[in-house]
Amino acid sequence: MPEPTPPAPTAPAASAAPPAPELPAVGPDEVALLIDDRPVVVKKGTTVLQAAERLGMLIPHYCYHPGLSIAGNCRMCLVEVEKMPKLQIGCATTAAQGMVVRTANARVKSTREAMMEFLLINHPLDCPICDQAGECRLQQYAHAYGRGASRFVEEKIHNDKGVPIGARVVFDGERCIKCTRCIRFCDEVSETHELGLFERGGHSIIGTFPGKSLDNNYSGNTVDICPVGALTWKPFRFRARVWFLRNVPSTCTGCARGCSVDLAVYDHRIHRITPRINPAVNGYWMCDIGRQTYERLDDRPRLERPAARATGAPGPVVPPPRAVVGPGAAPGAGMAAPEAVDRAAALLRETAARHGAASVAAIVSARLTVEDLFMARKALEQAGITRIVVPPHESGEDDALLLRRDRTPNARGAEITGVGRPDAAATARLAGEIVAGHVRGLLVVGEDPVGDGVLSAETLAELDALVVIDAWRTGTVEAAHVALPATAPYEADGVVVNFQGRVQRLRRGVTAPGLAEPTWRWLRELGRRFGLAGSWNTASAVFDQAAAELKPLASLSYRSLAATGADAREA
Repeated sequence: MPEPTPPAPTAPAASAAPPAPELPAVGPDEVALLIDDRPVVVKKGTTVLQAAERLGMLIPHYCYHPGLSIAGNCRMCLVEVEKMPKLQIGCATTAAQGMVVRTANARVKSTREAMMEFLLINHPLDCPICDQAGECRLQQYAHAYGRGASRFVEEKIHNDKGVPIGARVVFDGERCIKCTRCIRFCDEVSETHELGLFERGGHSIIGTFPGKSLDNNYSGNTVDICPVGALTWKPFRFRARVWFLRNVPSTCTGCARGCSVDLAVYDHRIHRITPRINPAVNGYWMCDIGRQTYERLDDRPRLERPAARATGAPGPVVPPPRAVVGPGAAPGAGMAAPEAVDRAAALLRETAARHGAASVAAIVSARLTVEDLFMARKALEQAGITRIVVPPHESGEDDALLLRRDRTPNARGAEITGVGRPDAAATARLAGEIVAGHVRGLLVVGEDPVGDGVLSAETLAELDALVVIDAWRTGTVEAAHVALPATAPYEADGVVVNFQGRVQRLRRGVTAPGLAEPTWRWLRELGRRFGLAGSWNTASAVFDQAAAELKPLASLSYRSLAATGADAREA
């Protein structure tokens, strides 16, 4: 008989694997899954990539953007899903109950290295001269997930560089990774359909359709969402390296929408404005008009110091850029800020005494902040000026996305503070009474009736009192008896209320030149000459007072407005 086969040696018992974390209970519209052994509960329909974001985990991606449809073409977000034979793209894989996902094991890491190597095959090594350097996702992922060296030694495919495809957008074909974000934006968001993907394989390239140019009102968003340096914004090209920029969260002043934005500040200048995510206002986008609102800070001549001319002089006395002109004095004579306010108050008081209170009126801008408007109402009431008009500033029509016909950021705030809503008819009536000589004194705050064609400089020069508070050296300022230099948008803290009643912070990005002060401070000082009581020293203190007196702003404060603002209450 054959000898019995000896039993096979038994392997030592392996240590027991740690039990998988238990999944939490879920509601009827929720699912629970594990991502790298961390449980998360999300709504049905949520993708794996979005579920990972809920946990604060980054799954690298290029083509995915939360404001666009899912393309699933970059393959950087591949993850391993238990019981699925192949890796799945996290941006398009819907989370399911009990799903187990691995985002960083050896298999996933190897695939990411391969995808990065593939994307870099034809990409130029021009990071030192690329405007996207420092905020380039390709650059970041190459460092975090790449191989560190290229095995590709063949000649790269070359494309045209620095090609203007719109008035303000420049395209570099060699840097494009064909994520199609820009195409989907033009198809789905702006709905202008200028861009397409042409050719095939390694020769495929983004371009405009024949006869079209990327000149829609939202073209700058294609630059924002481009994950590499393929699309760049012409006004910002080669202005500053992004690692020098300090982003200040603020609010756009281009129209009544009031988009949440970041002011990119470097070397005491704003170099660009980009949208800041705010689902309650602008989502992920902003228009090109708002994007360039900072340009006026550098392009328009500024009023930097108090200026004055003698009453009844044959023409305006224009002070040199750094000089102040006193009443009846030659250019170059000095006038301190308190003296300028004293002179302004005396002119308004004398005019009212000579011609009656109804002979003095005010033009106040809806471009001002809530603090400015609130202080304007208080100061004007104290001075006995009850005739106040707010000129409208309208252009075009409201579009279907963000841009509003009303190009003032705070028309709703003017109404809430009691200054009044923009009214073209009331402005025209006041202009007629000034021309007829019925109104002899005028306080203009933040407006330029001369530049807007409402009144001529000659008509204004005939007034007994013309006091102007403004940031710019306008035609109205040149005609003024007293002109007080104010800060411009993005130079002072404040609050604006958009057309929907959303109350938001307008934060200072840069310092105003010369002796310019926030408008509310000049109005406070002017009001004190008429007996206004109060010692508001900061914009937040003025807003707190406004919130205490005005029901729509009740219980709001700078702190409560935070990053995305709050809704005003119904009056």
